Amino acid sequence: MTQNEIIRQRFPHERTQGIADDLGLSYSQVASRASTMGLRKTLEFKQSESSGRTNLIEGGKKFRFKKGNVPFNKGKEMPAETYEKVKPSMFKKGNRPHNWRPDGSIVERKDTDLSGRVYLYYKLADSKWILYHNKVWIDHNGPIPKGSLIRFIDGNTRNCDISNLEMVSMKDNMARNTIQRFPEEIQQIIKLTSKLNKKINGKKQN
Repeated sequence: MTQNEIIRQRFPHERTQGIADDLGLSYSQVASRASTMGLRKTLEFKQSESSGRTNLIEGGKKFRFKKGNVPFNKGKEMPAETYEKVKPSMFKKGNRPHNWRPDGSIVERKDTDLSGRVYLYYKLADSKWILYHNKVWIDHNGPIPKGSLIRFIDGNTRNCDISNLEMVSMKDNMARNTIQRFPEEIQQIIKLTSKLNKKINGKKQN
């Protein structure tokens, strides 16, 4: 299995630095190759703790407006000249965008990764959507515990029948999507390839 094939298999589901370390490449080298191949991280990975994105969210909290803060222009009227300029682009009361859907609607949205998988979303209210398979699970079994997610048993993301859904921990989900999902002989090849690349790259730097 070539490095590009390994990157194609693992990039959507794993942290870029981890792949780079295994292959003896730099972060930028893996990211560049993934970009050239049109690879993107999956939605499941982005929502997992392993992605590290949750830490970014927590770190950004200190820069948010705190509850009770008053905007500097609260209570002030917009200058007449400014109002006339922006008036044509204002939404009129009661108007709805062309893509508006009533509550209870189910729509398809394509994931941003290379697989092009389509997920179903259920509208709870305006500006409030939920993954439909999550709603189906919650309706049958109650809330999804933190650190867990719902998977499709047959791999078909449009098949949201409760019999096709299973709950797994994010840790177990990552294990299924990483090197551990390959046969033992493939795992050994990946590891040996990584060690060889590290030695080659080390000699080039000397």
